[in-house]
Amino acid sequence: MAKRSYKQNCALAQASDVIGDRWSLLLVRDLLVSPRRFGELQQSLRGIGTNLLSSRLRELEAAGIIERLDGGEFRHHYGLTEAGKALEVAVLSLVRWGLAYGPENQKGYHHQNDWDLLALKALFQAKRAGDLSVCVQFKTDDFAGWMAIENQRVRMGLGEADSADVIVDGTIKDVFDGPPSNRLCSSGSKEKLQRFMSAFVLPAQAERV
Repeated sequence: MAKRSYKQNCALAQASDVIGDRWSLLLVRDLLVSPRRFGELQQSLRGIGTNLLSSRLRELEAAGIIERLDGGEFRHHYGLTEAGKALEVAVLSLVRWGLAYGPENQKGYHHQNDWDLLALKALFQAKRAGDLSVCVQFKTDDFAGWMAIENQRVRMGLGEADSADVIVDGTIKDVFDGPPSNRLCSSGSKEKLQRFMSAFVLPAQAERV
């Protein structure tokens, strides 16, 4: 179990005892997107030392937040337990707050395209999606990830989707902030890509949602 620090019989304080240490919540962020190997986590969490990463993983494992996966597709990866996955609601709320009220991105700061999958999920609006069913694959030379909308719910992952309806030659940022999306759509329905994009509230609107 992670060390107790606040010594308060308050659910918020007790949750902070478990996930309030530096890097812990960012570990949860990465694992919400996909299970990861130790080296992949270290690459994502640029600046964390090997010993500190090992310590945080041990603490979160002892707290029942993460687990080591020893079989199947993600053998030798770390993943979230059911308790860890339940943190998604809180993480998405914090992402929305950061997009609406947090400081602007700083030039030179580290960024990974897969984080945008989680940010996009935070901005999803089920009512806007309606009856849309689509899987969008994002591909660049150094990034592959996908997001699917079905039954007004979102799924996401890294790598190649099993079956993509739309393939985009670009990142999520390219689609929402770059040239017209139809220029980036290399395969599939441009109309479905437009409907996909309309299912999300952009950061500038996030505080009004």
